[in-house]
Amino acid sequence: MHEIKSPFLILMEEQSYLAQSLESAFEKQNVKVKIVTIAEASSIVISEKPSGYLICTSPELLKKAVSVKVMVDQAIKNKTPVFIMGNIDELELLWETLPQQMVMDVFTRPITVGDMVDNVCTQMNDFYQLKKRTILAVDDSGIILRKIKALLEDTYQVVLANSGAMAIKYLTLNTPDLILLDYAMPIVDGSQIMQMLREDPEFHHIPIIFLTGKNDAETVKNVMSLKPDGYLLKSMNPQKLHAAIDDFFASRGK
Repeated sequence: MHEIKSPFLILMEEQSYLAQSLESAFEKQNVKVKIVTIAEASSIVISEKPSGYLICTSPELLKKAVSVKVMVDQAIKNKTPVFIMGNIDELELLWETLPQQMVMDVFTRPITVGDMVDNVCTQMNDFYQLKKRTILAVDDSGIILRKIKALLEDTYQVVLANSGAMAIKYLTLNTPDLILLDYAMPIVDGSQIMQMLREDPEFHHIPIIFLTGKNDAETVKNVMSLKPDGYLLKSMNPQKLHAAIDDFFASRGK
């Protein structure tokens, strides 16, 4: 399972003594913390891409709830978990104004710093383990495989196989969420691998998207006749290829 490589948390807290206690506790868990005030929130949130946000409510914060909304809106945009800590009255007032899609947990005071930090760290790791989908990329070209990995590994766990035999060996012990399969490979080509997987009850449910270097009518016809879950051109703009993979998972509710 994937864990966050370099966890980084933005902490919105006006009281310096509490902010320092939280920062120290998170650093013991190897989580870097950036403390921001309400006044700094809007500009910093947009420029940073943290692993999570922790918002500590206060009377001052409630007066400027728009800054909190900016933070939560950014979290929704980047699919980043949000945690909120406060007393019951503050939380109820804040809850009425915030979108709640990415709010993972709400902590009610009193709560110990250690308990809350442990909880936040556990939930962040769980969130990213679930978020990180596994893609098996199969291609006889090492250059293509390295490009795919570099392009997708920010969002997905990418496993590489440079032959059908290597792919099958991986599949005997693992079940990826998607196979990116080169259509034209020596010895055993993509169509043969796909046919073998579709006929095997252990593998037939795994979605397959073909990668092809050709876009002529005959190649497209041959590829689509095999009824893959999609096909992508190797020459595609990298951002468009990444977006196509994202859209594929989104369409399947993954």
